[in-house]
Amino acid sequence: MKNLTIRLADKSEIDKAFSLLRGAAIWLRDKGIDHWQNWINPSDLYSNWIKEGFDSNQFYFVMHDSQAIAMFRLQWTDELFWGIRDENAGYIHSFTIDRIFKGQGIGCQILKMIEDLCRQNNKQYLRLDCGANNQGLCNYYEKQGFRSIIDVNVHGEQLRLFEKRL
Repeated sequence: MKNLTIRLADKSEIDKAFSLLRGAAIWLRDKGIDHWQNWINPSDLYSNWIKEGFDSNQFYFVMHDSQAIAMFRLQWTDELFWGIRDENAGYIHSFTIDRIFKGQGIGCQILKMIEDLCRQNNKQYLRLDCGANNQGLCNYYEKQGFRSIIDVNVHGEQLRLFEKRL
């Protein structure tokens, strides 16, 4: 898809973030995938995690013309999921695309844009996590050049950590 841009999310747009997460969770549930279900009706723990990201200017929207069609959170450290690491990396969370744009190769385009953003900030790695039992998504990230590092448990969720050298 042409004309995609990334912009920092404004704190007033937090409802759009929750809407994108909820939409992705419902789509996963309808496909029989038990992942991200906490976003259908998020607890305070999850809601506060999103609010902290917005307060720290870590959320970005991907725009097509004037419409926010995707989002992600980009952090420069991630002790909760990755522990303390010496490597210089960017960490992606909450990467989601509005389901009406499914199957158009947008995810790959956005990952490349995030890689560029990380390079501009002198990062050597791009890291992310996904549900360890979501084999389709794990395979997708491997096809995008990420390698599986380890499975971890964060807040009761089994996650697989991936990284890509930039």
